[in-house]
Amino acid sequence: MKPLSRKESIWIPIVLIVLGTSMHFVHHLPGFNHFWGYIFPVKESVMAHMKMIFYPMLLLGIYLAVTRRDIRRIGAPILGALAVMPMVVACFFAYWIFVRHELMALDIVIYIAAMVGAIHLALRWSSNRFIQKWWPLWLVLIAAVIVLTGVLTYHAPDWIIFEDMG
Repeated sequence: MKPLSRKESIWIPIVLIVLGTSMHFVHHLPGFNHFWGYIFPVKESVMAHMKMIFYPMLLLGIYLAVTRRDIRRIGAPILGALAVMPMVVACFFAYWIFVRHELMALDIVIYIAAMVGAIHLALRWSSNRFIQKWWPLWLVLIAAVIVLTGVLTYHAPDWIIFEDMG
């Protein structure tokens, strides 16, 4: 794959982090409806915030596939997102055990670190032949994550990862 240009390596992480962070506030906008809740977080649960990692990384996958004219590039960003999601959950609960409330500054640091890590993994894995070979599987995985995160936003089981922490 053609490596990222110097400009891309600067603006891609910035845009994805800003985009993911702004997703957090969309549910407060007028006209927000049930449909948009399947894409954007609608409460302060750990699981709802996974959307803030997944969807920007999906956009990175689409960007790489379109600009490099190769659909096989879409899988690496998805795998990068899925690789860092457990780390975000672990970090959140590691500090939650001690302070019993949300620390916005720490949440932001964790989110930025997760996004930078996911982007790094995506770019590193985007030329991996094994990942490229299984691109149809990654499309199925994308659809599954979209459905699961959307449904679990509204019909969450009674587990702590889905509780409203805000």
